[in-house]
Amino acid sequence: MTCFAGIDIGGTSVKIGFFNSGGRLLRRETLPTVIGNPEVLSDQIAAVVRQMPVARIGVGTAGAVDPEAGLVTAGNLKWRAVPLRQLLEARTGCPVRIDNDAQAALLAEWVSGACQGAGNVVYLTLGTGIGGALILDGKPWRGHTHTAAELGHIITHADGLPCSCSRRGCFEMYASASALTRMSGGRSARDVIAGAAGQEPDMVRIFQDYLHELGIGLVTLIVVFNPEVIVLGGGISAAGDILLQGCRAEIRRQFTDRPGYFLGDIRLARHGNDAGMIGAAALAAG
Repeated sequence: MTCFAGIDIGGTSVKIGFFNSGGRLLRRETLPTVIGNPEVLSDQIAAVVRQMPVARIGVGTAGAVDPEAGLVTAGNLKWRAVPLRQLLEARTGCPVRIDNDAQAALLAEWVSGACQGAGNVVYLTLGTGIGGALILDGKPWRGHTHTAAELGHIITHADGLPCSCSRRGCFEMYASASALTRMSGGRSARDVIAGAAGQEPDMVRIFQDYLHELGIGLVTLIVVFNPEVIVLGGGISAAGDILLQGCRAEIRRQFTDRPGYFLGDIRLARHGNDAGMIGAAALAAG
């Protein structure tokens, strides 16, 4: 029986899952990411893929992806215009489809998760930085050069904190896990969230400040895209209900003079850290 391979290439690890035609996970493997040498990484991935009867391969990878040309440029992987699709097809003999990792994660949520079948979706990954992906009118939206939805780099503070992208005041400088650590004076995001959930006064205050910053970006995205659903993924989404209810309250507060403006919903991603792998498999199966 043939299967589909879903591959999630991140900055530290590569997750490979093998799925049957019904979407059931048959086997999974994890490899360390080889930085700066896509040929060696492709060799390692192919060695795993060849162990299973794979019909097609889907890949979600960090970086700017041109799905049509099969090219990837990713700073954290030290890749520039890498022909990833061609590298993997040559080594596995299987057809390969590739996309950005956030877009693959959104596909997983759209097929069988938090935004199943929704027509207009904003997906945010709240991790070390902030990633994003969009579905508009029922279709993935990547923009003119396939680099749209860098949502962590919308400006929420004019001339604010310097960002790694060389600009200042980017959303991820104020609403990522790294930002929450900075706001708490060095406590991990996990510790802040646990303290806020336990009603520790200092942690509650810090988390409220964080929610305010997150709300500024969310309201901007609502005004621009008018989404049916906003899905929150990434490590911060593990905060669960205090994140969800806090975001809803912050949006209501910022739209006080326009009640009913946002008629969509905010939801937590359901597939967690497997979303990229699951979405990549759906990309292959589709």
